[in-house]
Parts: sequence; C-alpha cells; structure tokens
Amino acid sequence: MILPSGVSLLDRLLSRGISTGVFTHVFGKAASGKTTLALEFVRSALNLGKRVIYINSESSSPIERLEQLIGKRYNEIEQQITLLLPKSFDEQGNIVEDLELYVKDETKLVVIDTLTRLYRPILEDKETSYAAHRELNRQVGLLKGLARQQDIAVIVLNQVRAKMDTHGGVEPVATGILDYWSDYVIKISAKRKTGARLVERLAPEGELSSIVLYLTNDGFSTKDAQEKQ
Repeated sequence: MILPSGVSLLDRLLSRGISTGVFTHVFGKAASGKTTLALEFVRSALNLGKRVIYINSESSSPIERLEQLIGKRYNEIEQQITLLLPKSFDEQGNIVEDLELYVKDETKLVVIDTLTRLYRPILEDKETSYAAHRELNRQVGLLKGLARQQDIAVIVLNQVRAKMDTHGGVEPVATGILDYWSDYVIKISAKRKTGARLVERLAPEGELSSIVLYLTNDGFSTKDAQEKQ
C-alpha cells in the first residue's frame, strides 16, 4: 500500500508516497521540518481510515501541530492514533520491542520522533556508549522487521551532528546503523529564503533526487506564501 503525502513534489520524490513494508529515515537540523514531513503522512493515513502509532521522545507534543494540519481536534482522531512517550532510551527500547502489541487492524504507519534524542546523552559516557550503540542497532533492526513482517510503513526521524572532516557539514547521528537498515534516506535542509526547505532523497538513487518545498502553517507546500497570494 502507498500512503501519499498529498504534496505533489514530495510524492514524486518518494515514488508516489511511502510504501508499507518500507523503512524511511529522515534527518535534518532542528526546525528543518522533519516532524511536519512525518505528520503529512500521518494526516494521509488518518484520512484513509488507517491507524498510526506515533512514538514521541521530544519534549514538545506533536498533537497541536497535527490538529493544525488535519483540521480536527485530537479527540476526534484519537481512536486511530496510539501516542507513546518514552522518557529514557531503555524505555524506548522496551516500547520498540513490544510494538507488535500495539498493532491493530488497519495499522499502516509507525513514526518515531526522534529516534536518537534519548540515545545521544548516553554516548557521552564511554562505559555505556558501546552498549547504547548496540541497543540502537537492535531497535532499528526490530523496526525494520516490523515494517516487513506487518506490512507497515515506518518513518524514523533523526538528529544530525557535525562531520569531523568538513567545515560546517553535518551527518545523521548513528549514520552507519541507519544507512544499513534504511530503504529510503531523506535529508531536509533550510534554505536562505524564508520557509524554503531543500528535501533530498539520498537513497535510493533516481532521476528526481531533490526538491524545494515551503514550510507553512498548513504543512508543506510547493509554493511559498507570497506566490499563493
């Protein structure tokens, strides 16, 4: 099954949308639009009558933004969405391990926002960093298995860190792990023009590999606010 975002250029970039059974990795700097991109597909799934599991490790809730995008109050859609809120990396691992318990009929999308937020602080301790690295690999492997076995689309949002060998360059946190497991890899970057975002498909390769979208109150658009007026 293909879940379209409803944003024409984005759906072209992703071969008509995201497919069930596929693991998609989205990364970018803070406020680049990662959550909005994921919520575009949440909105699509809900509008199609499907169920969604949303794992939110961020300090802010996605509910207000989702209400803004979908045009409904959360209590009108809460029967279709399971919101899980891990407070530690260990708790996130337990949730991922037990995700099949939350899968119901018509569950077609799992979003994790953000996969590495609770993982990064552990890396500062050399005694726990190896175990954390291994645990993250386990979690991502479980998510990939869930996507394939349950025919569910999985979108994982990820933070970035500075590249050691470049000036000003960034790469995804735990890039080796995510590169290994991901079917699609999407990078989002802010451009100089207000609201403009460069969205690049780094994997798999294809003819249309980058687009420019505009971040608005209503989600992503192919036109900026001035063009719409």
